[in-house]
Amino acid sequence: MSEMRATAERTVDADGVGPALSGWVTRRQVIRVFVAVIVAVVIAVALAGKMWLAGFQPLAAGGTRPYATSSTDAWEVDSFLIDGRALMIKNDYGATLTLHQEIHNASSRSIKIINPGPALADWRQRHAPCLWQPVRAQFTAVEENAPALEMPFRLKPGESIMLELIGRIGEPGCNGSKSAFTGTEIDVPLRFSVFRISRTQSIPLGLTIWETDEPERGLGLDTRKLEAD
Repeated sequence: MSEMRATAERTVDADGVGPALSGWVTRRQVIRVFVAVIVAVVIAVALAGKMWLAGFQPLAAGGTRPYATSSTDAWEVDSFLIDGRALMIKNDYGATLTLHQEIHNASSRSIKIINPGPALADWRQRHAPCLWQPVRAQFTAVEENAPALEMPFRLKPGESIMLELIGRIGEPGCNGSKSAFTGTEIDVPLRFSVFRISRTQSIPLGLTIWETDEPERGLGLDTRKLEAD
């Protein structure tokens, strides 16, 4: 009789508690694995998105070469002695030099162009204060005499706009002598947003602005005087 009771107790334990406990552990393990997989996927997607966004550079200089105007004597210089295109400007403190350049969205996504002011302020902090300093940028449609666009505005894939970048020569206290040529390579920093995330992209124009007190030293090269601002 005692053997039958013991056998029954073992059967109840084996058929009741054992499978239930085993089933609970299995479900918990499955849940843990599922959660771990979801977390891993989310992290992988976030990292991939971050890497994609870091390398996303939708803006490019397009159309013709930058067109420049100046409030002082300035020339476009083209010579094998100078690496790339250059503008030579007389060292007149406070004089302005304005660049006009077509910019287009070379990506397959629409982006929003936002205020470039913070990027231009960073430029002025990183570059020598006595050199050409960009102070203001505005955008227009590519059509001639188009009104300025109000920021922010959307730029569709393949769409182009015209950038007008106004800069001046030096800052107070920087009107010393520049008998030698002093140059600034122009990489225009513009700001855009995609997926509501703001980014800054520097766009090289293949252009250097040279300042000197003696511009006639370079006028033996192939030159063209710039129009007045």
